[in-house]
Amino acid sequence: MKSKLTDLLKTSVVLGDGGYLIELERRGYVDSGSRREKVGTGRGSGQFTPEVAIENPDALRELHREFLRAGSQALQALTFFGTREKLNRAGYGAQTESINATAVKLAKEIAGDRALVAGSVSRTQLVEREGMGALGTTRDHIAEQIRLLKDAGVDFLILETFFHLAEMKVALECAAASGLPAVATMSFRPLITQCTDGHTPAECARVMADLGAVAVGANCEQDPARMLPLLREMRAATSVPLAAQPAAFHTTEQCHSFTCLPQFPDELETIQISRREFEKFGQAARAEGIGYVGGCCGCNAAYIRALADGLAASK
Repeated sequence: MKSKLTDLLKTSVVLGDGGYLIELERRGYVDSGSRREKVGTGRGSGQFTPEVAIENPDALRELHREFLRAGSQALQALTFFGTREKLNRAGYGAQTESINATAVKLAKEIAGDRALVAGSVSRTQLVEREGMGALGTTRDHIAEQIRLLKDAGVDFLILETFFHLAEMKVALECAAASGLPAVATMSFRPLITQCTDGHTPAECARVMADLGAVAVGANCEQDPARMLPLLREMRAATSVPLAAQPAAFHTTEQCHSFTCLPQFPDELETIQISRREFEKFGQAARAEGIGYVGGCCGCNAAYIRALADGLAASK
């Protein structure tokens, strides 16, 4: 019988999985959108949307299997950018229910009794495109997706890649209303000193914990070494477990965000870091108070296996 995430966090470091959309793009199943939009604007039709769940389910099954074999104790359903508004812009709005339900079904099929299944909920891009006045509409779309994920049977939620703390607050309120445990991770760009609406990592951690997140932290944008300083700020501000899902790409002193570098998305191989950096991160996780650790963009199963090796060496 699978233990609940909250129980696992009390006794051990939980090993999550890696990045799905960029890995599936590299395998030819996901569109980066780079030929049709200025990447990063969120205005285009299909940048990294998760319709692979219904169009190429075997490709998604195989990636889940790889992460499970590498040691993942939690698999994320591929529902990132799975809100109706984002899918509408990609031409898949009418399949919103099917994409979310199928993604969860596939993850549960592979996880079986060996791993928990998380529903991934990300920023909507509405706040980026329309400003804070869009928070009401954002709430509607996030609440709808969380209802779909709960109906499909996820064990918990991962609220990830939120640039604005205001939008994360909305997501956490929706998660609380659903009754599902939520891991909450902000993304910081262009620097790790503050999120897009001006809050420090410590402030973000306090707010997320106060709103009921079972673990708080950061994901994407930075490699492990670059992410550690902001995680330490969060550790000093709250007592709940930290969550960390770093990317596998180098950044620079001038720009701490790989998605803001010119190599994104079509030259990422030139800034890929080694899996050894993730093994070191795994070794440090317990001492740094990280309770949930996985990877984000650029992290395939080899990186998760390296994290697992690092965690095992730290016992």
